Amino acid sequence: MDAFLAVTLKVAIILILILVGYFSVKKGLLSQKGLSEITDLLIRIVTPCLIVSSFLSAESGALGAMDLLLAVALPAASIALCIALSYLFFRKEEKPRQKVLRFSMIFCNVGFMGIPLVEGIVGTDGVLYGSFFISVFNLFCWTYGYVMMGGGKVKLTTLLMNPGIIGLAIGLPIYFLNIRLPELIASPVQMISALNTPLAMIVVGGYIARVKLKEFISDAAVYKMAVLRLFVAPALYLALALLVRPNDTLLMSSVIQAATPVAANCVLFAVQYGGDAELASKSVAVTTALSIITIPLFTVLAQLLM
Repeated sequence: MDAFLAVTLKVAIILILILVGYFSVKKGLLSQKGLSEITDLLIRIVTPCLIVSSFLSAESGALGAMDLLLAVALPAASIALCIALSYLFFRKEEKPRQKVLRFSMIFCNVGFMGIPLVEGIVGTDGVLYGSFFISVFNLFCWTYGYVMMGGGKVKLTTLLMNPGIIGLAIGLPIYFLNIRLPELIASPVQMISALNTPLAMIVVGGYIARVKLKEFISDAAVYKMAVLRLFVAPALYLALALLVRPNDTLLMSSVIQAATPVAANCVLFAVQYGGDAELASKSVAVTTALSIITIPLFTVLAQLLM
């Protein structure tokens, strides 16, 4: 019961941060430009710092070979499950819509929304495992997702020079070589990483505030995708994770990330490669709003089943 109450309290704190963002936009304190700028700051600066910070605070050798293997294999299994579901349920959609709905089904917000939730609910150790989920996500997103949405051949520089990979490229040597950074460098990195949860949740609330009510009820396919993305996929993944039985921290952090809403990359890819950007925007907004209910549900469910 104490664990249940602890998880509930942390989820409630995160919901309050989302409400701050919601009312900040509604009252005109945050504009679309402001949300975009904060998002860029989070993705390009805060996310790599958060990943590096998680390795700075981890005890070298704390992750065994099996833990490392599962930290990569479980996210890959989660994405593979979603790919299978996307093929099964969106075959009859028109090609432009099919691409967006399948991308929405496969790629969830493991970094921008997932890491703050993992940090707030599981703690720093969870972020360490969550960093591997981000890396697997980026690998699939910038190869399979990139080609599926019409980006053409995969560019190696695009794949390697993203914030998740950069954070791991810096953090992993620090962890495995047991490097101790000077305070002059380590403190700013940790202070910047502390911005992640509050800023990210405020931005999520801001994007929810910008969605008109009619957008939530105008497209049945979006709700079909939302049910698959927020209920079916995380439920299947949770069942798989319970069969594999990783350590509790890895299980909790990966379940939280697997239950997150559609990734913002869906909109970016749709705009850049001539896809249905309106459908992509609705997918992100609707699933983000509904995830306020579903993520706490799966967090508590995983806590109870462990």
